[in-house]
Amino acid sequence: MPVATSSRRRKATHQVSSDIEEDQPTQARAPRDEVDDDEDEAPRPFKKEKGKSAVKKEKGKAPVRKEPKVEDEDDEDDEDDRIDIDNFADQPITKDDAPRINGFASDWKIIEKAMRQPSAVISAVATSMAEVASEEGPEGLAELDRVIRNLLDMQAVMTGHSKVLSDMIQSVAQGEQITDLNDRYLSLVAEMNAEYDQKTTRQKYLKNEQYFNFKESIYEVEHPKSAMPPMTDFIPREAGDESDDDDDVVMGGVTQEYKCPLMMTLLKDPLTSSVCNHSFSGDAIRELFKGTRGPQKCPASGCSKTFTLAHCTPNPALARKVKAIEKRQARAQQQEDSDAEEVID
Repeated sequence: MPVATSSRRRKATHQVSSDIEEDQPTQARAPRDEVDDDEDEAPRPFKKEKGKSAVKKEKGKAPVRKEPKVEDEDDEDDEDDRIDIDNFADQPITKDDAPRINGFASDWKIIEKAMRQPSAVISAVATSMAEVASEEGPEGLAELDRVIRNLLDMQAVMTGHSKVLSDMIQSVAQGEQITDLNDRYLSLVAEMNAEYDQKTTRQKYLKNEQYFNFKESIYEVEHPKSAMPPMTDFIPREAGDESDDDDDVVMGGVTQEYKCPLMMTLLKDPLTSSVCNHSFSGDAIRELFKGTRGPQKCPASGCSKTFTLAHCTPNPALARKVKAIEKRQARAQQQEDSDAEEVID
Protein backbone atom coordinates (compact mmCIF):
# COMPACT_ATOMS: atom_id res chain seq x y z
CA MET A 1 0.00 0.00 0.00
CA PRO A 2 1.29 3.44 -0.65
CA VAL A 3 3.04 5.30 2.15
CA ALA A 4 1.16 8.43 1.49
CA THR A 5 -1.88 6.88 2.97
CA SER A 6 -0.28 6.35 6.35
CA SER A 7 1.29 9.81 6.39
CA ARG A 8 -1.99 11.39 5.54
CA ARG A 9 -3.59 9.61 8.49
CA ARG A 10 -0.92 10.77 10.85
CA LYS A 11 -1.27 14.28 9.71
CA ALA A 12 -4.99 14.18 10.19
CA THR A 13 -4.57 12.76 13.59
CA HIS A 14 -2.14 15.55 14.54
CA GLN A 15 -4.53 18.12 13.22
CA VAL A 16 -7.28 16.83 15.36
CA SER A 17 -4.99 16.82 18.38
CA SER A 18 -3.96 20.42 17.88
CA ASP A 19 -7.53 21.49 17.45
CA ILE A 20 -8.47 19.86 20.71
CA GLU A 21 -5.68 21.68 22.58
CA GLU A 22 -6.53 25.11 21.22
CA ASP A 23 -10.32 24.86 21.38
CA GLN A 24 -11.42 24.33 24.99
CA PRO A 25 -14.43 22.14 25.45
CA THR A 26 -17.63 23.82 26.49
CA GLN A 27 -18.03 21.55 29.53
CA ALA A 28 -14.55 22.13 30.90
CA ARG A 29 -14.16 23.15 34.56
CA ALA A 30 -13.63 26.82 35.42
CA PRO A 31 -10.40 27.95 37.02
CA ARG A 32 -9.90 27.62 40.79
CA ASP A 33 -10.37 31.34 41.53
CA GLU A 34 -13.70 31.46 39.81
CA VAL A 35 -14.93 28.48 41.80
CA ASP A 36 -13.91 30.12 45.09
CA ASP A 37 -15.80 33.29 44.23
CA ASP A 38 -18.90 31.33 43.50
CA GLU A 39 -18.61 29.50 46.83
CA ASP A 40 -18.39 32.83 48.76
CA GLU A 41 -21.79 33.84 47.53
CA ALA A 42 -24.51 32.39 49.74
CA PRO A 43 -26.82 30.41 47.53
CA ARG A 44 -30.37 31.56 47.57
CA PRO A 45 -32.53 29.05 49.33
CA PHE A 46 -35.43 27.63 47.56
CA LYS A 47 -38.89 28.82 48.51
CA LYS A 48 -39.56 25.51 50.03
CA GLU A 49 -36.52 25.76 52.32
CA LYS A 50 -37.46 29.34 53.28
CA GLY A 51 -40.82 28.16 54.39
CA LYS A 52 -39.22 25.48 56.50
CA SER A 53 -36.82 27.90 58.17
CA ALA A 54 -39.67 30.29 58.91
CA VAL A 55 -41.57 27.46 60.50
CA LYS A 56 -38.55 26.57 62.61
CA LYS A 57 -38.19 30.14 63.81
CA GLU A 58 -41.84 30.33 64.70
CA LYS A 59 -41.47 27.07 66.59
CA GLY A 60 -38.61 28.62 68.56
CA LYS A 61 -40.82 31.48 69.84
CA ALA A 62 -43.11 31.14 72.83
CA PRO A 63 -46.63 30.57 71.62
CA VAL A 64 -48.89 33.57 72.07
CA ARG A 65 -51.98 32.56 73.91
CA LYS A 66 -54.99 34.77 74.13
CA GLU A 67 -55.75 35.16 77.82
CA PRO A 68 -59.17 36.31 78.93
CA LYS A 69 -59.31 39.97 79.98
CA VAL A 70 -58.87 40.36 83.71
CA GLU A 71 -59.68 44.09 83.72
CA ASP A 72 -63.36 43.41 83.84
CA GLU A 73 -62.89 41.17 86.87
CA ASP A 74 -60.70 43.80 88.57
CA ASP A 75 -63.30 46.45 87.89
CA GLU A 76 -65.92 44.27 89.46
CA ASP A 77 -63.66 43.69 92.48
CA ASP A 78 -62.99 47.45 92.76
CA GLU A 79 -66.68 48.14 92.69
CA ASP A 80 -67.21 45.57 95.41
CA ASP A 81 -64.41 47.10 97.56
CA ARG A 82 -65.44 50.70 96.92
CA ILE A 83 -66.66 52.52 100.05
CA ASP A 84 -70.12 53.96 99.99
CA ILE A 85 -69.27 57.34 101.48
CA ASP A 86 -72.87 58.44 101.83
CA ASN A 87 -73.79 55.44 103.93
CA PHE A 88 -70.41 54.92 105.65
CA ALA A 89 -70.63 55.36 109.40
CA ASP A 90 -68.30 57.84 111.09
CA GLN A 91 -65.41 56.22 112.90
CA PRO A 92 -64.67 57.32 116.49
CA ILE A 93 -61.56 59.38 117.08
CA THR A 94 -59.03 57.99 119.51
CA LYS A 95 -56.14 59.28 121.59
CA ASP A 96 -53.90 58.75 118.57
CA ASP A 97 -55.84 61.48 116.77
CA ALA A 98 -55.29 63.99 119.57
CA PRO A 99 -51.99 65.39 118.18
CA ARG A 100 -53.61 66.26 114.86
CA ILE A 101 -56.61 67.90 116.52
CA ASN A 102 -54.27 69.77 118.83
CA GLY A 103 -52.42 71.00 115.74
CA PHE A 104 -55.66 72.48 114.39
CA ALA A 105 -56.27 74.20 117.72
CA SER A 106 -52.75 75.64 117.61
CA ASP A 107 -53.39 77.00 114.12
CA TRP A 108 -56.40 78.95 115.40
CA LYS A 109 -54.30 80.34 118.24
CA ILE A 110 -51.62 81.49 115.80
CA ILE A 111 -54.23 83.31 113.72
CA GLU A 112 -55.72 84.94 116.82
CA LYS A 113 -52.28 86.07 117.95
CA ALA A 114 -51.51 87.54 114.53
CA MET A 115 -54.74 89.53 114.67
CA ARG A 116 -53.55 91.27 117.83
CA GLN A 117 -50.92 93.20 115.91
CA PRO A 118 -53.30 95.53 114.04
CA SER A 119 -54.75 96.77 117.34
CA ALA A 120 -51.45 98.48 118.16
CA VAL A 121 -51.46 100.15 114.75
CA ILE A 122 -55.04 101.31 115.26
CA SER A 123 -54.10 102.80 118.63
CA ALA A 124 -51.17 104.65 117.05
CA VAL A 125 -53.44 106.05 114.34
CA ALA A 126 -55.95 107.11 116.98
CA THR A 127 -53.19 108.88 118.91
CA SER A 128 -52.10 110.83 115.85
CA MET A 129 -55.68 111.69 115.01
CA ALA A 130 -56.32 112.91 118.57
CA GLU A 131 -53.26 115.15 118.38
CA VAL A 132 -54.63 116.94 115.31
CA ALA A 133 -57.30 119.43 116.26
CA SER A 134 -59.83 119.27 113.44
CA GLU A 135 -63.53 118.93 112.87
CA GLU A 136 -63.09 115.40 111.54
CA GLY A 137 -61.26 114.28 114.69
CA PRO A 138 -64.22 113.01 116.76
CA GLU A 139 -65.84 111.29 113.80
CA GLY A 140 -62.57 109.65 112.78
CA LEU A 141 -61.95 108.40 116.33
CA ALA A 142 -65.46 106.97 116.48
CA GLU A 143 -64.80 105.06 113.25
CA LEU A 144 -61.54 103.69 114.64
CA ASP A 145 -63.45 102.61 117.73
CA ARG A 146 -65.80 100.56 115.55
CA VAL A 147 -62.84 99.08 113.65
CA ILE A 148 -61.05 97.88 116.75
CA ARG A 149 -64.25 96.43 118.19
CA ASN A 150 -64.79 94.42 114.99
CA LEU A 151 -61.20 93.22 115.23
CA LEU A 152 -61.77 92.07 118.80
CA ASP A 153 -64.94 90.26 117.71
CA MET A 154 -62.99 88.31 115.09
CA GLN A 155 -60.36 87.42 117.67
CA ALA A 156 -63.12 86.05 119.88
CA VAL A 157 -64.25 83.80 117.02
CA MET A 158 -60.69 82.48 116.58
CA THR A 159 -60.46 81.83 120.31
CA GLY A 160 -63.78 79.97 120.17
CA HIS A 161 -62.55 77.58 117.48
CA SER A 162 -59.40 76.83 119.45
CA LYS A 163 -61.31 76.27 122.69
CA VAL A 164 -63.80 73.88 121.08
CA LEU A 165 -61.00 71.72 119.68
CA SER A 166 -59.13 71.76 123.00
CA ASP A 167 -62.28 70.65 124.84
CA MET A 168 -62.79 67.79 122.38
CA ILE A 169 -59.23 66.63 122.96
CA GLN A 170 -59.88 66.58 126.69
CA SER A 171 -63.04 64.52 126.15
CA VAL A 172 -61.17 61.95 124.07
CA ALA A 173 -58.38 61.79 126.67
CA GLN A 174 -60.98 60.96 129.30
CA GLY A 175 -62.18 57.98 127.26
CA GLU A 176 -65.18 59.45 125.47
CA GLN A 177 -65.81 58.14 121.97
CA ILE A 178 -66.64 60.90 119.50
CA THR A 179 -68.03 59.53 116.26
CA ASP A 180 -69.62 62.73 114.97
CA LEU A 181 -66.48 64.87 115.06
CA ASN A 182 -67.40 67.25 112.25
CA ASP A 183 -71.03 67.80 113.32
CA ARG A 184 -70.12 68.28 116.96
CA TYR A 185 -67.34 70.70 116.10
CA LEU A 186 -69.56 72.89 113.94
CA SER A 187 -72.38 72.74 116.48
CA LEU A 188 -70.19 73.79 119.41
CA VAL A 189 -68.62 76.62 117.42
CA ALA A 190 -72.06 77.89 116.44
CA GLU A 191 -73.22 77.78 120.06
CA MET A 192 -70.13 79.68 121.23
CA ASN A 193 -70.56 82.37 118.56
CA ALA A 194 -74.23 82.78 119.47
CA GLU A 195 -73.32 83.12 123.14
CA TYR A 196 -70.74 85.80 122.31
CA ASP A 197 -73.23 87.74 120.18
CA GLN A 198 -75.63 87.89 123.11
CA LYS A 199 -73.07 89.62 125.34
CA THR A 200 -73.33 93.32 126.07
CA THR A 201 -70.71 95.86 124.99
CA ARG A 202 -69.23 95.94 128.49
CA GLN A 203 -69.06 92.16 128.66
CA LYS A 204 -67.18 92.07 125.36
CA TYR A 205 -64.69 94.93 125.74
CA LEU A 206 -64.60 96.24 129.32
CA LYS A 207 -61.76 93.98 130.47
CA ASN A 208 -60.02 93.64 127.11
CA GLU A 209 -56.45 94.90 127.35
CA GLN A 210 -56.23 95.88 123.69
CA TYR A 211 -59.35 98.02 123.95
CA PHE A 212 -58.07 99.58 127.16
CA ASN A 213 -54.79 100.56 125.45
CA PHE A 214 -56.77 102.07 122.58
CA LYS A 215 -58.84 104.23 124.92
CA GLU A 216 -55.84 105.12 127.04
CA SER A 217 -53.80 106.33 124.06
CA ILE A 218 -56.57 108.75 123.10
CA TYR A 219 -57.21 109.97 126.63
CA GLU A 220 -53.57 110.72 127.33
CA VAL A 221 -53.45 113.04 124.32
CA GLU A 222 -56.67 114.82 125.22
CA HIS A 223 -55.93 114.96 128.97
CA PRO A 224 -52.14 114.84 129.36
CA LYS A 225 -52.01 115.77 133.06
CA SER A 226 -54.87 113.72 134.48
CA ALA A 227 -55.36 110.07 135.28
CA MET A 228 -57.55 108.02 133.02
CA PRO A 229 -60.93 107.22 134.58
CA PRO A 230 -62.30 103.65 134.81
CA MET A 231 -63.33 101.97 131.58
CA THR A 232 -66.94 101.98 132.76
CA ASP A 233 -66.98 105.72 132.00
CA PHE A 234 -66.37 105.03 128.30
CA ILE A 235 -68.88 102.19 127.83
CA PRO A 236 -72.52 102.94 128.69
CA ARG A 237 -74.36 100.45 130.82
CA GLU A 238 -76.85 98.16 129.04
CA ALA A 239 -79.59 95.77 130.08
CA GLY A 240 -77.94 92.66 131.46
CA ASP A 241 -74.91 94.46 132.87
CA GLU A 242 -74.35 93.99 136.57
CA SER A 243 -73.17 96.70 138.91
CA ASP A 244 -69.56 97.82 138.55
CA ASP A 245 -67.19 95.71 140.59
CA ASP A 246 -63.61 96.19 141.69
CA ASP A 247 -62.23 94.39 138.66
CA ASP A 248 -63.87 96.90 136.36
CA VAL A 249 -62.42 99.83 138.25
CA VAL A 250 -58.89 98.44 137.95
CA MET A 251 -58.96 99.08 134.18
CA GLY A 252 -58.26 102.81 134.32
CA GLY A 253 -58.18 105.22 137.20
CA VAL A 254 -54.37 105.29 137.31
CA THR A 255 -51.72 107.38 135.64
CA GLN A 256 -49.33 105.50 133.39
CA GLU A 257 -45.74 106.13 134.44
CA TYR A 258 -43.43 106.69 131.51
CA LYS A 259 -40.30 107.41 133.50
CA CYS A 260 -37.75 104.78 134.38
CA PRO A 261 -37.62 104.21 138.18
CA LEU A 262 -33.84 103.82 137.92
CA MET A 263 -32.96 106.74 135.62
CA MET A 264 -35.92 109.05 136.37
CA THR A 265 -36.07 109.91 132.67
CA LEU A 266 -38.42 108.82 129.92
CA LEU A 267 -38.22 105.12 129.21
CA LYS A 268 -35.90 104.03 126.44
CA ASP A 269 -36.25 100.56 124.91
CA PRO A 270 -38.46 99.60 127.85
CA LEU A 271 -38.47 96.15 129.45
CA THR A 272 -41.50 95.21 131.56
CA SER A 273 -41.45 92.74 134.44
CA SER A 274 -44.03 89.99 134.14
CA VAL A 275 -44.07 89.68 137.95
CA CYS A 276 -45.12 93.21 138.94
CA ASN A 277 -45.75 94.88 135.54
CA HIS A 278 -43.27 97.69 136.23
CA SER A 279 -41.20 98.93 133.29
CA PHE A 280 -37.59 100.07 133.11
CA SER A 281 -35.18 101.35 130.49
CA GLY A 282 -33.46 98.36 128.95
CA ASP A 283 -29.86 99.41 129.65
CA ALA A 284 -30.69 100.47 133.24
CA ILE A 285 -32.34 97.20 134.29
CA ARG A 286 -29.60 95.13 132.66
CA GLU A 287 -26.98 97.11 134.58
CA LEU A 288 -28.87 96.40 137.83
CA PHE A 289 -28.65 92.63 137.28
CA LYS A 290 -25.08 92.71 135.99
CA GLY A 291 -22.80 90.48 138.04
CA THR A 292 -25.64 89.18 140.21
CA ARG A 293 -27.48 85.90 140.41
CA GLY A 294 -30.98 85.13 141.51
CA PRO A 295 -33.96 87.47 141.85
CA GLN A 296 -33.70 91.10 142.88
CA LYS A 297 -36.18 93.38 144.59
CA CYS A 298 -38.13 95.59 142.22
CA PRO A 299 -36.55 99.07 142.12
CA ALA A 300 -39.95 100.75 141.63
CA SER A 301 -41.07 102.77 144.64
CA GLY A 302 -43.52 100.92 146.89
CA CYS A 303 -43.08 97.52 145.16
CA SER A 304 -41.88 94.63 147.31
CA LYS A 305 -41.90 91.91 144.66
CA THR A 306 -38.76 90.23 143.36
CA PHE A 307 -37.92 89.05 139.86
CA THR A 308 -35.02 88.08 137.62
CA LEU A 309 -33.85 89.62 134.39
CA ALA A 310 -35.49 86.72 132.56
CA HIS A 311 -38.87 88.04 133.75
CA CYS A 312 -38.28 91.31 131.87
CA THR A 313 -39.40 91.33 128.26
CA PRO A 314 -39.53 94.07 125.59
CA ASN A 315 -42.70 96.18 125.51
CA PRO A 316 -43.17 97.56 121.97
CA ALA A 317 -46.56 99.13 122.76
CA LEU A 318 -45.09 101.09 125.65
CA ALA A 319 -42.13 102.14 123.49
CA ARG A 320 -44.53 103.60 120.90
CA LYS A 321 -46.34 105.55 123.61
CA VAL A 322 -43.08 106.98 124.90
CA LYS A 323 -42.14 108.14 121.40
CA ALA A 324 -45.55 109.79 121.04
CA ILE A 325 -45.00 111.59 124.35
CA GLU A 326 -41.59 112.77 123.21
CA LYS A 327 -43.13 114.22 120.05
CA ARG A 328 -45.84 115.99 122.03
CA GLN A 329 -43.30 117.41 124.43
CA ALA A 330 -41.18 118.61 121.53
CA ARG A 331 -44.18 120.32 119.92
CA ALA A 332 -45.16 121.87 123.24
CA GLN A 333 -41.62 123.19 123.71
CA GLN A 334 -41.66 124.70 120.23
CA GLN A 335 -44.96 126.38 121.01
CA GLU A 336 -43.59 127.84 124.23
CA ASP A 337 -40.50 129.12 122.46
CA SER A 338 -42.66 130.71 119.79
CA ASP A 339 -44.85 132.40 122.38
CA ALA A 340 -41.79 133.66 124.22
CA GLU A 341 -40.40 135.20 121.05
CA GLU A 342 -43.70 136.96 120.40
CA VAL A 343 -43.70 138.44 123.91
CA ILE A 344 -40.13 139.71 123.51
CA ASP A 345 -40.96 141.35 120.20
